[in-house]
Amino acid sequence: MKQVKLLAGTLGVAAVLAAQSVFGAGFGIYEGSARGNALGTEVTADPASPSVLYNNAAGMTELDGTQMEAGATLIRPHQTVYTTTPAGSVENKADSKWWTPPNAYVTHQFNDKVWTGLGVFSRYGLGVDYDSTWAGRYDCQKATIQSIDVNPSVAFKALDNLSLAVGLRAEWFEFELNKALPTGTPFVDPDLQFHMKGDSWGIGYNLGAYYEATDWLAFGLAYDSEIEQEVEGSYDVNHPVLSGGDGSGDVTTPGILRFGTSVKATDKLTIDAGIVCTMWSSYDELAIDFDPALLGQYPDSVTEKDWDDAFRYQLGVEYALNEEWALRAGYIYDETPDPDAHVDYIVPGNDRNLISLGVGYQKGDFFCDLSYTYLMIEDRDISISAERAAEEDGVLSGKFEDGDAHLIGLSVGYKL
Repeated sequence: MKQVKLLAGTLGVAAVLAAQSVFGAGFGIYEGSARGNALGTEVTADPASPSVLYNNAAGMTELDGTQMEAGATLIRPHQTVYTTTPAGSVENKADSKWWTPPNAYVTHQFNDKVWTGLGVFSRYGLGVDYDSTWAGRYDCQKATIQSIDVNPSVAFKALDNLSLAVGLRAEWFEFELNKALPTGTPFVDPDLQFHMKGDSWGIGYNLGAYYEATDWLAFGLAYDSEIEQEVEGSYDVNHPVLSGGDGSGDVTTPGILRFGTSVKATDKLTIDAGIVCTMWSSYDELAIDFDPALLGQYPDSVTEKDWDDAFRYQLGVEYALNEEWALRAGYIYDETPDPDAHVDYIVPGNDRNLISLGVGYQKGDFFCDLSYTYLMIEDRDISISAERAAEEDGVLSGKFEDGDAHLIGLSVGYKL
């Protein structure tokens, strides 16, 4: 059953990371624009550009005419994993590389009541790359995730100070994993090499509301629905006879609820605060089918997950120096959803703290935003129970340390 548990985690992580982009633990991506990045990604109630589609489509009713925005965030993660082996504690560093999830948005005002918009962006991605012979190679050697969300939305003014929105979410994601499979005594006999790649399209919806209580106070509320992903892919093993086949599994990514408020403290100073809840408690297990049976013996597998709902607390401040320049800063505390009993090396994370700075420039119908964010992952001890050790799923006792990431965002936009 060891090989089955190892492969079950493979397809599971693809779906897990798709939703992790929403709550940020592991390698999720929240970065929808440079302005949003600088404000701690809290723009649910502070619409200023087409990238509001990333957080709350109802806010596009604050945008005049037709507007466009495009950008990207450069992300460089780093993580050190210590594993406890018969030889003692061993340090393992995941290789760092730059990842660049892009984004693009367009909004259009039909009249005084109706707006429409389209966002194309990445909700999740990144990956890890360990040495092929490291102690945790039976869980992961290398993993890569890519995603694209295509999200058209319509918004309308229900009242002069209340806007509502609804949209369709078409989400594609791809996952690729390399890992070792033990052929006998772990860490002694030569390993089999396992590779898998799978992808899926899923359909969901989004809802949003934007309410201007006064000329200095606004509220935003948004919901992204669950999405059912029917993951299909293929795997291969360098076995002389039983070399590979197809793998499939149905996974439901969780719903996400956002609430935010924006306060114009002065003519120049705006303060944004909000909270995001990802309902991960719906992710309790993962079922995978193999055709033909993995290594000729295992036609399917069920892996327990039991994840928890996760909260993300966001704060942003913007100060307008003049009509052209604005300074921004933000802070985020981001909870991890995965319990200690089910931690793994593909998502070597924990609760996170993020600090961000940014600057914005606007001249006529053109604007440009730049941001920098430093992400710190709290250290985490890994204590493997006797029951899990008996499963031999490739995860060892040890510790995650020195996890961090540098994020640089750039966005440009224009009003037609």
